[in-house]
Amino acid sequence: MINGIGDIICATPAMACLKERYPEARLAVIVRPHLRKLIEGHAVVDRVIDYEIGPHWRRLLFLWRMRREHFDLWVDLHTPTFNTVSSNRRDFLRNAFIMMAAGARYRLAYALPAMRPWLTHPVPIPSKAQLRSDNIADTTSDLVDPNARGRHRKFVAISETDRRWANFRLPIIGVPRIALFFGSRQSADLWPDEHILRFLELLANRLPEAEWVLVGGPFEAEMVRRLQHRWSELSRTRLHNFINEAGFGQTAALLERCQAYLGTDSGPTHIADAVGIPIVALFPQKNYLDIWRPMSPSASVIVSQKLECSPCFLADCPLQNKCMALIEPGPVLDELLRKLRTNGNVTSPHANSGA
Repeated sequence: MINGIGDIICATPAMACLKERYPEARLAVIVRPHLRKLIEGHAVVDRVIDYEIGPHWRRLLFLWRMRREHFDLWVDLHTPTFNTVSSNRRDFLRNAFIMMAAGARYRLAYALPAMRPWLTHPVPIPSKAQLRSDNIADTTSDLVDPNARGRHRKFVAISETDRRWANFRLPIIGVPRIALFFGSRQSADLWPDEHILRFLELLANRLPEAEWVLVGGPFEAEMVRRLQHRWSELSRTRLHNFINEAGFGQTAALLERCQAYLGTDSGPTHIADAVGIPIVALFPQKNYLDIWRPMSPSASVIVSQKLECSPCFLADCPLQNKCMALIEPGPVLDELLRKLRTNGNVTSPHANSGA
């Protein structure tokens, strides 16, 4: 059972490892109800089970249902990172309780204090050095098969209906399309508004034929309302706004039709990583970079120079997001254009001109 969009997507290589090791088994994954569409319908996943929250009677009913499943093997994919070994104790206790209620014959997880007494197959917790430097997707895959690193990529379930919808809303027309995501539920991940506007101004000047594809959810809707009247004046290009409109599979299908992606450290960036398009990701210094960075070889991560306060592990920065404010729009655009040129998607004579 995984908590967020990025958590689930980063655990999908481990799901593929499980299916590879036990091809005849039926793989059921427990997730929060609003996240089930991330993996439901994918060939690796046979069932998605909603984790029940709300009144006590619903939680008790959920535990009773888990008992009736008669699982043979339970694998806890909520794996630790450097700063979650102790800070996520409540989540690990919750998972341990559900695991015991389900009564699976075999129980596999990292041997965290909350889990260890109940496991039949405890896996040693990686060293602090590994937890600082290993990608969370690799840490999770190691739980299932230490030899599987790099064998499976992240995935998101994309249906043919999703692709037909994306084809209708975003038909291929032969010009560069750049997907943009500037949001996050954690304010420490946010790029300043003025940097966003300056970046879009530079982009409009240097690549005027490009189309912009905005993706995100309800948390980004307010940002769009705040900025859209200002950035619409910057560009003569078409802007496709799918904020709070496209579901997970639809977002992935839209990204399949884009030539590059620019985004902050949040769920849509992991969706782009699963799709495999060229990525430029803007990361704060609140965590160790390698843990959550995209796995795709076509991804670049831009951070500011290291600050004395990093890593802080804070979701909300008391210093007005100083590390994100130090990421200047010009170098970000240069890296994005480099991605487009590498993939043969910049043909405009304006692409290499000055701002």
